[in-house]
Amino acid sequence: MKSTSLSTKLIMILLLLAVVGYFAVQGYNYLVSPETTTLVYRYRSEQSIAVRGCVVRKEQVVDCGETLIELKHAEGEHVGQGDTIAAVYRSAEALSATQELESLRAQKEQLEYAKSASSDAATALRLDTDIREQIVSVRAAYESGAYSSLDTLIPQLKTTVLKREYAYNGSDNLTARLDELSAQISALSSAASGGTTRITAPVSGTYSAVAGYESVLTPEALETMTPSQLTAIAPQSVSTTVGKLIEGSAWYFAANISEEDAAGLKVGSSLTLRMASGVDFDLPVKLTRISDAENGKCLIVLKSTRYLSYVTLLREQNAELILNQYEGLRVPKNALRVNEDGVSGVYCLIGRVAYFKPVAIVYQGSDYCLVEPGKIEAATESQQSLYTLRPNDEVIVSAGELYNGKVVD
Repeated sequence: MKSTSLSTKLIMILLLLAVVGYFAVQGYNYLVSPETTTLVYRYRSEQSIAVRGCVVRKEQVVDCGETLIELKHAEGEHVGQGDTIAAVYRSAEALSATQELESLRAQKEQLEYAKSASSDAATALRLDTDIREQIVSVRAAYESGAYSSLDTLIPQLKTTVLKREYAYNGSDNLTARLDELSAQISALSSAASGGTTRITAPVSGTYSAVAGYESVLTPEALETMTPSQLTAIAPQSVSTTVGKLIEGSAWYFAANISEEDAAGLKVGSSLTLRMASGVDFDLPVKLTRISDAENGKCLIVLKSTRYLSYVTLLREQNAELILNQYEGLRVPKNALRVNEDGVSGVYCLIGRVAYFKPVAIVYQGSDYCLVEPGKIEAATESQQSLYTLRPNDEVIVSAGELYNGKVVD
């Protein structure tokens, strides 16, 4: 009986020692050779400089001392030389007569179209398509914040809807109504023209309603401007204008950056400018000038000939100057290893087996690298696939001794 009890105690002690030993080994392996993994994914990184500067254009202010005016063009719209920029009214009665005249002319146009379309079924049916397309345009302008274009799009939609109504109702009594409208237009024309003068465009260009820096920020001034001069720029008083015309398609962005950042730039290089507000897409620019250093600062000038109509309202802006963009598979820096052949790569866990996958480094960040699969010499297509790094691979970040084909417990 005592022998049986002793043997039972010995078995229990051995089992306890085995359990303790197992956990001791696992704890030792974790502390001495911890194994952690992370997933590989595709990532884009940028090298950039935060800047604050001014948008510069070749601009001509259009003066006007009158107060009762009506602008004829939307922001960012092209205006030809001699085109009417604004109408100046001598009195409120002249303004009312002109507005009524425009309404009558629109009605006459709708009726004339309806008269010609009433005998053409295909033309009448096309109006349904035009209405749908114009509704989409109005909605797109509203959602994108291009509210100035709504002043043109909404009247166009209204006109098309009326044309459709007239066309489907037939041409009965249209002739009499057209004669009546013509008489009303003729009577109002003399009254409206007598109390109205036009302000025309002195040059062709892109219209903008906002003015203020045109005399102090010019493309010519940027050729010799210093960092301190840009900092001291202040707007001029321009209270008697109807806006300005931007000549040509070129615009510039001038900003002060540190002398150290300027040392890494090269005149003539193509870069990307990302505005903090006002434009929701990246702008391609070219670096045209780097000034001499002044108190640790350099003035840089960027030029673009694209998207002028999107930057007509921009002046002082915070922006990000993108110097380089990199894309690749993101892996932690401490996951990179060099095998016995001197090839750089990472170990990936497939099942419980570690496989070495060679990589080529594209870009190094603070704690990560962007890589692409390296050159692989494999006999079969399946081996080629096995040793090629791909998104969602489980890369081993930290472990003890690793080698190709190691079984990881």
